[in-house]
Amino acid sequence: MFGLSPAWLRASALALYIAACLCLRRALHLATQRFAFAEVAAWVFAMHPVHVESVAWLSGRKDVLSLLFVSAALAAYAGRSRVLHGCVPFLLFFAHLSKSMTVSALGLLFVIDLLARRRPDVRVLAACTLSAAVAIGLHTAVGDQVGMTQPHTGGGRLSQALTMGPVVLRYLALLVWPPALSLVQDVPAVVRPTTWAVVGLLVPVAWGAFGLWCWRARGRPLALASFLAFFVPIVPVSQVLFPLQNQMADRYLFLSVLAVALTVGRLFAEWSTPSFAAAPVTVVAFGIATAERAFILASSELAFADAAAKTALSPVAPYQLAAALEERGDEHGALARYEEALERSRGRSEVGRRATNNIAKLRAKRNDLRGAVDVLEQGRVRWPDDPKMLLNLVRALSRAGRTPEARLAYDELVRRFPHEVQGAGHADDTPVSR
Repeated sequence: MFGLSPAWLRASALALYIAACLCLRRALHLATQRFAFAEVAAWVFAMHPVHVESVAWLSGRKDVLSLLFVSAALAAYAGRSRVLHGCVPFLLFFAHLSKSMTVSALGLLFVIDLLARRRPDVRVLAACTLSAAVAIGLHTAVGDQVGMTQPHTGGGRLSQALTMGPVVLRYLALLVWPPALSLVQDVPAVVRPTTWAVVGLLVPVAWGAFGLWCWRARGRPLALASFLAFFVPIVPVSQVLFPLQNQMADRYLFLSVLAVALTVGRLFAEWSTPSFAAAPVTVVAFGIATAERAFILASSELAFADAAAKTALSPVAPYQLAAALEERGDEHGALARYEEALERSRGRSEVGRRATNNIAKLRAKRNDLRGAVDVLEQGRVRWPDDPKMLLNLVRALSRAGRTPEARLAYDELVRRFPHEVQGAGHADDTPVSR
């Protein structure tokens, strides 16, 4: 529709997000029948900076699309129309096709029932469960083909669960402290029980039990509603059932923000002086944080510099920062960041392999052929089955005048990776590749 025009693509993403927020606002008004509560909650949700990544980056379109369909489903379910109730399973199915983690979004229908103080519509829930099951089958089949999953951290479900304990606490912290948001998050493996791992696993149990008690014993459903709003959307990315490549990502909270919105809305609805003042202060604070986050994410260099400063383990942030610096022409800065990415990529990560080839390329470009050969030879030990690295080693040795070594490496390349040789041309004529 818009070709490659960034302005129109960004405008359409913003339009989708605004439409989603308006649908959620409608759902809250219909469910609560309390104007102040619903209005403040909707504004807190809309202004939270966790959404900036999904809206500002075009690759986040799946987030805003799924948010629109989930919000529309909640709005349709919040009303009393049977016709609109019949649309809910289809709207959620569209959300599931937009983003796989929304397969648990039918749990948010219970949030609407709690806020409306009514019984769930069993027929709608049954149809939504069926649509989620179909979507899970589709995503599982596709995920197996493209390698979306990986082995459990630490080798088993228990260690994976322990690893996710601190992640739960950090997710909660991100919702109330936006300066900690980052494109990349470090997730250290936890193979033995630690204090933070156990606390992180107990928080959902305690919160859920407290919410049930408030609802059943005191007739106050908000604690249970906020519990469901926070945990239900992140169940598919809890890593225990389906271990994904990303152990943690800010954008996974794009629906869980509703928990904070409901809490602040409730504070405002109490109308006591401290809580009444907390709502506008929160909205303004989130608005300022959103503007700052949008400024950072407007530049790849700023975005990944921010992520590199907030991480110490992941090689992704320094690698992407190096790519941005290289694109700007800062080869010295790019080389330093590629080396940082290589240092962080202990083991045999894909990022480390790419960083090795790029370090060799930049060193060869600066006529440091000995340095290029050294890093490629070290890389060959770590990634012996990488044809690109062997090809780059052939080129670097050839340019350095080390012909016998280049010939031996070239013979190995021909023997092991003949297709790579056919597509590379003459080793002497082609610069070191990425």
